[in-house]
Formats: sequence, C-alpha cells, structure tokens
Amino acid sequence: MPRMGGCPVCEGRPEVGILCSRCASGLPPCEGLLPEHVSSSVDRAAAGGWLIDGFGAAHAVRDSATVIGRNADADVVILNGSVSREHAELQRQSGGWIVRDLGSRNGTHVGGVRIHGRAALADGSQVRFGDVAFLFLGHHAALPAAPPRPVETHRAPILGSFRVTLRGPTIDICLVSLRDDAVNENAGGALLYRPRDAATWSEKSLPPLEFQLLRTLCLRALEESGSPSVSKGCVPTRELAKLLPFQSKYANEENVRQVVRRIRTTLEEVGADGLVEALRGRGYYLTWPVATA
Repeated sequence: MPRMGGCPVCEGRPEVGILCSRCASGLPPCEGLLPEHVSSSVDRAAAGGWLIDGFGAAHAVRDSATVIGRNADADVVILNGSVSREHAELQRQSGGWIVRDLGSRNGTHVGGVRIHGRAALADGSQVRFGDVAFLFLGHHAALPAAPPRPVETHRAPILGSFRVTLRGPTIDICLVSLRDDAVNENAGGALLYRPRDAATWSEKSLPPLEFQLLRTLCLRALEESGSPSVSKGCVPTRELAKLLPFQSKYANEENVRQVVRRIRTTLEEVGADGLVEALRGRGYYLTWPVATA
C-alpha cells in the first residue's frame, strides 16, 4: 500500500495532483478537457476503487455497478465530446473488477486495446473512455479530496493593478482587479455598475476566467482606440484560449466560447446586453468605448 501522501500508484512524490510526474505522463489530458469536466457523485468514504485523471484528481467508483458517461446523472461524469452519454460500466465481481462498454461510439480501451463487450480491469491499469484516459485503482484507499493544483501552462502573467470604465447607452461599468499581485494568474476581479452618471455603484464579483476575458478585451480596445474599424479591439478566439487562465494547456476555442456565454449572462443581469460581440470566424470585441479610470 502506498505511503500516506505519496503517489497512490508508486509512492513517488506527488507533482501532478496526487500523482508523481512519471505516472501522470501516461495520462495527457485530451484537447479541450479541463479539471472541472470530470466528476464523481459516488461517496468517497464508500469508494471501492478510483479513477485518477490526467490532472491527478481521484474520482470514486463503487463496488457495485458504476456508470461512466457524459450524462449529468452518470455516476462518473466526463464532459467531453468523445465520451458517449452512457459510455461504460465498472463493477467488482467475485473474480475481480470488470469494465463493460455500453455500445459507445468511440470505444473503451484497456491498456491501449479496445475492448468488445467486457474485459478484466486489473489494479493499476490504464483505461480510456473515448479520448479521456485514467489510471484505475481497484482497492479501498483513502485518497485526498483536495483538488489538484493548476496545471502549469507557461502563460505570461496577465494581472496587475487594473481599473477601466466602459460607458454604455444607459449604464456605466467599471472593471477593477481585486489585488495587485502580478504573478497570480488565477485572481478574479470586480464588476461595478450604475445607471449613467449615478453617484453610487453596485458590485458583482467575477471569477478569474470571466474577469480576465473582459480585461483582455479592454486592453486590446485601448491599444486600438485610434482605429476607425467598428470591431476595433477584436481578440482572436485562438489567442484568448492561450491567454486566459484555464487550468489546462489543452484549452481550445470551445472553452473560450463557454466563458463568453457565462460573462454575457452576467452582463445581461446588470443591463449590459450586447457589450461582448463576436466577429464571425475571428474573435470577440467590446462594443462600448473603454477608458482608463
């Protein structure tokens, strides 16, 4: 049994979540997969086994049938297009663990080999559902529930003391960073808003991805303020995928679109509909004038 606090596979020093770098190296997250895209509803205290993803996070499975799939009501949910709604099932039987493919489109692989029907699943095996790979532990163990630390993406820090205003048709907005730490790329910020020329502001807190999206668009708008283009300040979607503080270097354009949808919902709630617009095939830009506060 691995020592407490060590890699649960080989007892090495944890470097990627609960895994050592060697064990994690065989589980590169597929394109577009983020840590929050994998979750388990199985009680960790009653776990009969574990699926450990490429971010080093452990997801509990029960001894009885555990369904893995993209459906929100699956026992282990994997939000990735390569995974079928009901993809596979794990279960401990008298002879050991088995995995059964449930007719998935992209298949279930054990040790790199696609299975047909069911197959034995040994402790320490690599199992892949569609494009998403896991290490399987088939024994009772108390694994930490703490989320893994963010995956290093080598992106340049994009924070710092920041404050800009945006003037819309009926309201003003002020975007403010909540800290001056220029090396913490996971910090969020505040969205202040008020009716045009009112004396007091209301405030909403923005999580890191939404705040950094708006901040990046504001900075680009300021840089290109002299341009006559209606869409001045447009930032390409691929560039946003690299700049925003996703927890994975495999973030893609669909991940950016998800962030845009969330910030648009927040902006609609405060009366700033239409502030973030898309330029088809290119990226996103702000429709209101931006000024340093």
